[in-house]
Amino acid sequence: MTAITEVLLGGFAAALVLGASAQATRFCPQGGLRESLQEGKPARMAAYAAAIGVAMLAVAGLQLVLGQALAPSRPAYLGPELQWGRYVLGGLLFGAGMVLARGCPLRTLVRVGQGSAQALVLLVVMAVAAYVMTRTALYGAWFAPWLSHLSVDLRRWGLQGQGLDALLGLHGLGARVALGACLGLGLLALAWRGLPWRQTRLLWLGAALIGLMVAAGYAITAGPWGSRALDEAAFLSQPPDGMGVQSFSFAGPLSDAAYFVLHPSSQTLSFGVVAVLGALSGALLAALLRREFSFEGFAAPRDMARSLFGAVLTGAGAVLGLGCTVGHGLSGISVLSVGSMLGLASIFVGAWLTMRLEGGLTGTKLPRSRPSALFLRS
Repeated sequence: MTAITEVLLGGFAAALVLGASAQATRFCPQGGLRESLQEGKPARMAAYAAAIGVAMLAVAGLQLVLGQALAPSRPAYLGPELQWGRYVLGGLLFGAGMVLARGCPLRTLVRVGQGSAQALVLLVVMAVAAYVMTRTALYGAWFAPWLSHLSVDLRRWGLQGQGLDALLGLHGLGARVALGACLGLGLLALAWRGLPWRQTRLLWLGAALIGLMVAAGYAITAGPWGSRALDEAAFLSQPPDGMGVQSFSFAGPLSDAAYFVLHPSSQTLSFGVVAVLGALSGALLAALLRREFSFEGFAAPRDMARSLFGAVLTGAGAVLGLGCTVGHGLSGISVLSVGSMLGLASIFVGAWLTMRLEGGLTGTKLPRSRPSALFLRS
């Protein structure tokens, strides 16, 4: 078995666990935000924070073991070009889209695994929107000319990357690991207030597994398997697409999956494609084992039209913003990317504004809540 095959199989296995965990725990940042704001139930939002905390701790430990930072990566979470315009605009669009579509790409994958025909259509629309943004001239013609001016080259200030440690003036691998571990522990402490252990053991287990699988993705692609796979690819006449240090995201991979389906003979399997397949398979397996698989039809035409529009915004916004609630929220933040922190904040602002707009249209207004109340209510 080649090292490239080992990397792909490892990525599939980690995505399988991630998808199964997301299905068993109803893992959904959009749903967690809605429940926190509208119903005063912080559990699912706290589980998302716990997953980020575990990912930060595990990735900090991985960097210590490997003796290196996880950079450069795909996408360039720690690159010197802080493309704040893309993070903000794409994040706002993605946040609005995931509210209208009732879920981010990962949650939509899980719903497909549970038997939802509507979710399957939404997933295809998300993938096509992402495909159009990455594989056609749309981004270059409509967005690149003006978004290129909404970025900052941090090298002008003597910074080699957008890691939080670098922006705080901390240097060296030890400082990066310590900062990541401290922030991860802080998030876990915050999540603990919204996730009492006795009532939420399954949520804690699921959040821990999801965070660990993010670290596993980095371990597979940055560790010995990944190094050998890069060496093998250098001697191939047609090297696999999407090689390099990376972990899970469902922004670009949806585009990769769409391209693979449309051009199977001209593209090899990539880490992103097997991540999509693995998460879907894991969700299906968990739904079958938990006896939660059931065929679900389509919503009313008006609701379906809203969801389809949301799916377009979600797929396009994920590519435009260079990440999603998994890519930025877990893979990006776990390596201390300031851009991912900005992207995730923009996603939640877009989601919150859309929920307020929906509440105004239906006459149900969201209660005014302090941000900390999302986790501290019990």
